[in-house]
Parts: sequence; C-alpha cells; structure tokens
Amino acid sequence: MKKAWAVMAGAGAVAGMLLIIYLMGGFVQNPSGFEKGDLHAPFINEIVRNEEYPGPLSGSNYPMNVQPFISYSPTVYASFGGVLELIIENEGSNDVYVHHYYVTWEDGNQTFQVNCSRLIPSGEQEGLGELYFTGPGATGPATLEIWVEIWTSSPNGQLWDDKGEMAASSLTFDVVGEEPLRDRDVERNPLQYYNKVNGLIDLDAVGPFAAEVRSSAPGDYSLLQIIKAYELVSSTISYVDDPDDHWQSPSETIALGSGDCEDHSLLLTSLITALGGTCRVNLIAGHAFPTVYIGNETTMADAVLAIRTYYGNPVPVYCTVDDLGFWLLVDTNGLPYVGGYPASSSPVGGTGGTGWNFDDGDWIKLIDVTGETAYTLF
Repeated sequence: MKKAWAVMAGAGAVAGMLLIIYLMGGFVQNPSGFEKGDLHAPFINEIVRNEEYPGPLSGSNYPMNVQPFISYSPTVYASFGGVLELIIENEGSNDVYVHHYYVTWEDGNQTFQVNCSRLIPSGEQEGLGELYFTGPGATGPATLEIWVEIWTSSPNGQLWDDKGEMAASSLTFDVVGEEPLRDRDVERNPLQYYNKVNGLIDLDAVGPFAAEVRSSAPGDYSLLQIIKAYELVSSTISYVDDPDDHWQSPSETIALGSGDCEDHSLLLTSLITALGGTCRVNLIAGHAFPTVYIGNETTMADAVLAIRTYYGNPVPVYCTVDDLGFWLLVDTNGLPYVGGYPASSSPVGGTGGTGWNFDDGDWIKLIDVTGETAYTLF
C-alpha cells in the first residue's frame, strides 16, 4: 500500500509541475501586440514648397559677408552616396537670400540640388536643408564641390542684388563600397523588452510637445505632424552616450534636454502616439530607433513623394515591412531626415525601402508601443 501511495504521489507531483509549467508558459509567452484594428495611418499631406524670390532686382552691387559651414554624413558610399547640409552664417549688415544650392563630384557631369528658398537675416545662421547625393560609382578618394545661388538685399531690404551661383566649399571623401543585403532574424515583442519599453511610454509627459507640433502642423494626425515631431525632438534633445544604459522616461529626457538612442526613441514614439499614430521601438545590436506605421504599399509610395517634396530633393526613404504593413523609419540619430536609414547600420544601394544592413548582428526586435505591459508571475 505504501508503495502504491508513493507512486500515486509521484504522479500527482509530476502532473502538478506540468500544470504550473503550462500556466507559466501562458503568462510568459510574447505579447501579441498590435492587431489590424489597432493601426492608425497618417493623412498624407500635399506638401508644397515655397520657391519664390524675395523681391525686385536693383542692378546695384550690395555688399555681402557670409561664412559657409557643412554638416555631412562621415561615410560616403560608392553607390548610395551620402547626405550633407550647407549652413550659411550671415556676418554682413544686409540680409541674404539663398534660392538653392547644389553639389557635384569633381570632373563629374551630374548635379544634386535642393531648392531651399531661405532668407537669412543679418547676424543669423541658417541651415539650408538636407541634400542627398549619389556616390561616384567607385571607391577611393573623391572630391565633392558645393555651389550656392545667393542674393543680397539693399540696406532697407526692399531691393536685391543677384550674386549668381558661386563656389561655397568642397569636401574630399574616402568613398567605400557597400555589402550585399543580408537576411535578418526578426523577433516581435519579446516579453522582457516589451514590458521595459511600454512601462516607460508616457503620453501625458509629451503633452506640451504635442501641442507645439499641432500648432506648426494643424489638423488631424498627418505625415507633416510626424515630420514636425521628428524635427522637434531632434532639435530639442541632444544626444549623449550612456555607458550605464539607463533608459530614461520621456519626462526625464525632456527635463534633462538630452538622452541616448533609447531615450530619443521612447520620447518620439510617445509623442507620435499622443498625436494619434502607431509606433514601434526597434532594437538592433548597439542601437534603438523608432518606426511609425504608414499603411500599405500605395500610402507608403505617397509618403515617399511627400517627404521628397518636403526636403526638396529625392532623399532615399527607408522602412520596415511586415504582415501589418509599412513602417517608416524616424531615427533622430540616423541620417538627419525623416526616412533616413538608422544609426549602427549601412545602406545597400540608393533605393531606400528595406535596403540596409545592420553593422553588428543581423537581428532586430520589433516592440509595439501600446503603452500597456503584460503580466507575468515574476
């Protein structure tokens, strides 16, 4: 009898353990995250650029004193090329106006231009907008020449002197080649990171930021609001490296005015979610970056055209794609425009889309920003 009881007790213990494991498995499996009904695509604005000249020409020669500066992506690729921005500081007493600037490879026959139409008052400095240029087609040293068309105002600002196109600067790069596109190991909503991300999402903290975005881009949730949200976070929150890897809440990041890639991602995804959007925080080796849901292939194509109109030149626009649709990259630490490929990665060709490789480790974790955490036993 004792032996039979021992066998029964052992069987009961095994069954109990199996039941506990089954229940725990139900609790710790990855959250389902977004479903189709949770997704909100933005209205795709019809963006129109102002390319008018500032006023009548006088035929007089007005003085000008400007200093050019250049911000640029440090790595330029043989096929993809790179991105730069010309910055003009007006040190003269008269206003200046830049209609456009362009770049060309030395001894090349192709130019890459952005129509910026930017007025720069005396004593001020203005960036003239990001400009994408394709590579020279070969690796090794190559020189990029930068030209600008600039006008100078009369002392009273009523008349203008067209200075024409003039050389602003040049840059010499050691052009590198691209690697072939590699496959990716994709994981969606692993529990540990899902809870960590969504435990820090804070829509209340970004309320003032959301109001500022709606003031600059009124109306319902739109692509233009996404762009303005990206620009607001990029210009307001500086990047600082965090060796301790402490993930800040959006309120901490706003108070400090700085943060690393996770902090930027949590703030921007909180902001776009507060505006009415659907976002993800994406984790790759050594980096985190946001994406925002755009819709299907047609709406993504419309978004690409609108983004290129906004920037005034055909910037490559990158995204991720899954069974839910297309997700636009909005990495404030990657290439400096909405749709630029993320930091800690490299482009493959110059077509945008999903054409980039991760620098370290071919894996990506997609974390749906729901603002809710999943319950666990521990």
